[in-house]
Amino acid sequence: MLDTHHATAKAAEVVDSEASRDMRILVIDDNELDRQRVLRLCQQAGLAFQPVEVAALDGLDAVLGETSFDLVFIDYLLAGETGLDAVDMLSAHKNQMTAAAIMLAGEGQINIAVEAMRRGCSDYMTKSMMNVETLQKSIATALERRILVTTIDDAQTARAALEKSVREYANACTAEMRSILSATLRRTRKLRTYGAHLPSNYSTDLNALELDVDRLWGALPDFQALETAPALAIENATSNAKPASPRRLEPGC
Repeated sequence: MLDTHHATAKAAEVVDSEASRDMRILVIDDNELDRQRVLRLCQQAGLAFQPVEVAALDGLDAVLGETSFDLVFIDYLLAGETGLDAVDMLSAHKNQMTAAAIMLAGEGQINIAVEAMRRGCSDYMTKSMMNVETLQKSIATALERRILVTTIDDAQTARAALEKSVREYANACTAEMRSILSATLRRTRKLRTYGAHLPSNYSTDLNALELDVDRLWGALPDFQALETAPALAIENATSNAKPASPRRLEPGC
């Protein structure tokens, strides 16, 4: 949980930010009175919301498929099932990637709360301590953690896309490098045939060879790293300076 001062401030921000539209709230509890209590406290906390109530896991998947929820309150004790099963369904559903789940547990069930957090819940509350203030703090904490997780997921997705682009770049450059190396080898073999009788175009061929080497050196990142460990190559590219080009040869050296 967040500390009191930070959570209170964050709760106010959440309430203000959601004032422009109705939040979509799902309450999963087999007790109708408890479901109504949660919704009543949400209303007293100043939230404008569209509520959906579910009494059991039967049909939950259909509900999750119809609406992307902002907040989901899950009671641990469900008839014949547990709230952990609901957490698993919520976490696995493609429409609920940004839903912030709050587990409602009883006194002395801290182990249940820990397991719920491990499976994807953003926060937990004990029913006996639930009031407007604690609800606001829990909602703020849940949304804050959900935003953080979503941001990390987005960053990982972007990084994966960048690594894919780096691999494609490495593959494309490999073909160009082969062309340069092929031309370099042809010129080198041609120079070997001159022997002691160097023709007038010796300097021209040597300069062309040097230019090819310079081009190759300037466009030569660590292709093995790009292909096998693009993430490390990206980090190295941002921290290491480009190596100096080899010293150009003077004709006759």
